[in-house]
Amino acid sequence: MKTIKLFALFVLCNLLSTISYSQNKLTNIKSITPAGDFSTPVWSPNGKKILFTDHHNDALYVLDLDNPKKIEKVKSAQGIGYLANWSADSKNIVFREKPVEGSFSDLQVKSINLTSKKEKVITNIHPDNTKMASQTKSANNLTVYINQETLKLEAKKGINGTSWIITKEDGQFYHPIVSPNQKFVIVHEGANIYMYSIYGKAKRKDLGVGLASSWLPDNSGVVTFEDKSEDGHTVSTSELFYISAKSSKKTQLTSTNDTIEMWADVSPDGKKIAFSDEKTGTIFIADLNLKN
Repeated sequence: MKTIKLFALFVLCNLLSTISYSQNKLTNIKSITPAGDFSTPVWSPNGKKILFTDHHNDALYVLDLDNPKKIEKVKSAQGIGYLANWSADSKNIVFREKPVEGSFSDLQVKSINLTSKKEKVITNIHPDNTKMASQTKSANNLTVYINQETLKLEAKKGINGTSWIITKEDGQFYHPIVSPNQKFVIVHEGANIYMYSIYGKAKRKDLGVGLASSWLPDNSGVVTFEDKSEDGHTVSTSELFYISAKSSKKTQLTSTNDTIEMWADVSPDGKKIAFSDEKTGTIFIADLNLKN
């Protein structure tokens, strides 16, 4: 176990002064890491820990909110931070890893125990479904994934079940996120976000531009971000938004000058949000007040 000890946990006051909140939707914002190379926070199901990676998705870090003076580096390997998530009991990290002798088309889903550091291969979770790891208990559970040949979004019951196509429209779809109740899925095509009924009981809903990163635990909507680039290569600005699943109404959560907010994740109780500042590599948490 490799541990990064933080000699002082501090608030980046110069950054916080640039952040404004739309109708106080975010309050009590604070940094939980110093500036560094941190990105893409994910709350544990018990709400006590936060998993995050680096800007290249090549490491897994965990911070215990009850002991915030150290950041534990759990594992490093190429690409393992992308779509990394928690087990239902918050004791294991679920991640994707390329076999030593294989390619990224041979990705394995694995877990690592935070106490013993023992790893094992998980065979009943599709690489696109690591976000559903905390909901998957058997090989017969729902699997939602991108068909790598057609780039259509498909679903099936279990790894070996009969599949059906969710996205009937033309397009190349990517980055699906299944709702907590497993009835809907957010998926992206081009710059747009679409919501589909997994079982085809409703027409798709266009939620506008952006990149979705988290459903709310009550299935009421999703948190997204919209990034922009001045030179066409490097992200220069990004803000967080909430989009209602029912009305498609978009609410801006941040409006900043010097902070590039991305990859937000909502806590299991729906009361807090974690996000990364891609400019400084800092992880923040805040109270989420959508009913205000």
